[in-house]
Amino acid sequence: MSNEISIIGAGPAGASMAYRLARSGYKVKVYEVNKKLALKPCGLGIPSSDDLPIKIKKEHIVRVIRGATLYVDEIKVLDKDNFLEGYIINKESFLEDLIIESGAELYRGSSFNYGNLTVKENGEIKKIEKGILAGGFPFYNGEKIDAVQIIVKSNEYENLNKLLIYFDTEIVGYYWVFPGIDGIEVGVGGYRNAIELTKLLLKFIDNKINDAKMISPIRGAKISVGGVKIDDEKLIKIGESAGFVLPLTGEGIRPSIISGYEAADLMIKGVNIKNGLEELKIKEAISMQRRILERVKSMNRERRRELLSSMPAEVHAEVALGKMNKTNIIKALAKRPDLAIKLLNYMRG
Repeated sequence: MSNEISIIGAGPAGASMAYRLARSGYKVKVYEVNKKLALKPCGLGIPSSDDLPIKIKKEHIVRVIRGATLYVDEIKVLDKDNFLEGYIINKESFLEDLIIESGAELYRGSSFNYGNLTVKENGEIKKIEKGILAGGFPFYNGEKIDAVQIIVKSNEYENLNKLLIYFDTEIVGYYWVFPGIDGIEVGVGGYRNAIELTKLLLKFIDNKINDAKMISPIRGAKISVGGVKIDDEKLIKIGESAGFVLPLTGEGIRPSIISGYEAADLMIKGVNIKNGLEELKIKEAISMQRRILERVKSMNRERRRELLSSMPAEVHAEVALGKMNKTNIIKALAKRPDLAIKLLNYMRG
């Protein structure tokens, strides 16, 4: 069997898979439709790094993240320092180095035709014989929401070293304020269209960041929040194209890195990729968050606020870390049996 593999997409999933395969002797070609990597507007945070299969090099770290503050509407439900081991990264240089340093070939500005599985390589149309689809949200078949983001300068937040997340029960979405490369990244994603979200974002900035100076245009994208869907009749999917995004927080870089690296490892071992990805711990966390999101969406706003603001700080911390699973929730709620019964009743209806 040929050890040549084509990867569609040079995002976190595609770059991580290329890195693992190329370093194991595979001939890897990565095709990216854009000429510049990391164009999707998103927070550059990796809140937890202890489960990353790839070490983030010092030169790619913009800022170390140790804490997070989370609000449900105006109610502060989590304010904790020194519980994260995360980073804000230079996503573009990180992805480029993963691919190039591994020995994989990177083709920028390469169009991909999903219908007949062809790519453009140096101007020539080529058929994909063995490939993986890591093309992000455009290829995801589940539920997607809109998100918009802008970069601003602010003296007030110049030394920000934690993640600020504001869950809005009206839009069933979240605002974020993260440290960035040239300023702070401020965005919002939720169940509104991009035009409405843009208006909400500007209002949020006016209310929360008094000295904000906008230094970038507002840019938008979709976020895959429907849970993991690996099946595809033509190519195996990884990363956001397969739904490796945490639905409650929108975190996608870390889940995508894990899915890409693990998919490569499964291929090297000759194990079924789909079955292997279904068993990942990060997939369990995504599924848990998706179930909670579906339940929260079905509630009226008052019940949403009551449910989310009643959760113990430990549960919110697990959400921020992207490690929510049944075991962790049971441990947190065991300390508050009265609250456990209340939350169970909410989740049932």
